[in-house]
Amino acid sequence: MTNFINGYTSLYGIVAQPIKHSLSPMMHNTAFQELGMNSVYLAFETAQEDLEAFINSVKTLNILGFNVSMPYKQTIMKYLDELSEDATLCEAVNTVKYVDGKLIGHITDGKGFFLSCEQKGWRIQGKKVVILGAGGAANAIIVEAAMQQASEIIVYNRSDKPFVRELNNKVQSTIILKDIKDLESLKEDLNDAYMLIQTSSVGMNPHSDGCLIPDCTYLHKDLKVVDIIYQPKETVLLKYAREQGCDYMNGEGMILYQGAVAFEYWTGEKMPIECVKKAIGLED
Repeated sequence: MTNFINGYTSLYGIVAQPIKHSLSPMMHNTAFQELGMNSVYLAFETAQEDLEAFINSVKTLNILGFNVSMPYKQTIMKYLDELSEDATLCEAVNTVKYVDGKLIGHITDGKGFFLSCEQKGWRIQGKKVVILGAGGAANAIIVEAAMQQASEIIVYNRSDKPFVRELNNKVQSTIILKDIKDLESLKEDLNDAYMLIQTSSVGMNPHSDGCLIPDCTYLHKDLKVVDIIYQPKETVLLKYAREQGCDYMNGEGMILYQGAVAFEYWTGEKMPIECVKKAIGLED
């Protein structure tokens, strides 16, 4: 393998705590090598009290771009000079570009999610979407669903979510917040929904027997079903979807394509998806 690292190597990375488990370094470094780019991507595990020092290091070392993961997706915003429209709407950032002395914040989770949907031929423009959960990942998906002009976005959550109610006044799509305990309403909404998106941690290892819907009868065969969990690969919800003959997928594609959106945002180059999938073990 050719070693590209020299005095001209450009630097990218990810900041979070913890972060050593991240797939991002493997994804981006594989892409750089495949494209013959003289760049490297590192993981910067940074304590809360050192976040400002990290930002100063970005400017000092001319780090051209970095991802942001928990717990800094909102904290990082006060250090940035500009925000993209979707980052402003999401009130969170997971990707930053350093250009012309400015730090520009962006969010790629929602775009990555719907790019993975597009690979299956799913498009939500003018369609009704039901979303379970209203945490950080859900916010990005809700915003992108609105930007892609879903006709109606129904969000089911355990508690009130002012973000969702306020967002309804900022976008053209209709966004409605409902109580996840209202199973009768959920079943009715799913009857004519195009897509169901499960964004909560319910069903994730080690508690893989959980599911927010009681049984498979809540799903109809034409419903597109996504669970953004990817461990296990098939959650109880996706098992129900398979039993009902629905088209479905887990969260692996979202991981891949949110990284691809960030890569193109920084470099202007398309991420070589197939070799990256192989590198991080997401091949079928």
